[in-house]
Amino acid sequence: MIEKLKLLSIGDIKNMQREPLLLFALFGILLLATVIRYGLPELDDIFNHFTAFSLQPHFQIITGISLLMAPLMVGMLYGLIILDERDEGLLVYFSVTPITKTGYLLARITAPVIVTFFMSYLFILVQGIAIWDWATFLPISILLSLQAPIVTILLASLASNKVEGLALIKVINLMLFAPLIDYIFSHPTAKFVMIFPLYWPVQAFMQIGKEPFWLYVITGLFVTVFWLWLFGQMFRRRNE
Repeated sequence: MIEKLKLLSIGDIKNMQREPLLLFALFGILLLATVIRYGLPELDDIFNHFTAFSLQPHFQIITGISLLMAPLMVGMLYGLIILDERDEGLLVYFSVTPITKTGYLLARITAPVIVTFFMSYLFILVQGIAIWDWATFLPISILLSLQAPIVTILLASLASNKVEGLALIKVINLMLFAPLIDYIFSHPTAKFVMIFPLYWPVQAFMQIGKEPFWLYVITGLFVTVFWLWLFGQMFRRRNE
């Protein structure tokens, strides 16, 4: 598996060099964390000065939703790479090489997990305003990491080419509203967003230091693994 990851990573680096926008997307995650660290407190001061509204009680949910940009951006990056490789006929090529089609899929799932894991920790270290600690953020970072291959496989399964993939990204971005809907609305019908895997890392992040924390983490893992399996089956059927 390590050798397969190395071989595919060489091609990924070439793809990023060919399209710098993909590489900029990764740096954009750290840029967002920097804006949160220095911009959000300033914005809160402005609100406090001119209105009675304070952003500070909402720092945790803002940071939690911003954390979702790591799996979304990384997942989209690898999803677009798969679409490029499909257009170039490389999926057929990999199926008759030692990498094999199954090895290719596993490598394409593993790579965004690893990248998102480290990007999540970099983000949380830079942001500097939300409550967190190393021990409780570890399961959250794992949960966040598992969101990336869901986005990757969703793009690769539903889009036929890169143009369709870019259009589908706009729809996928709407999932960012899932935890926000539950945060804003207290009506029981708002809980329908629990079916979306991206809902659970944010909720777990909101529960750091509270009793329901592990319930959200474990439930989120079950929901995430289910969607990962479902989209994995779709991808395999499409590329058989």
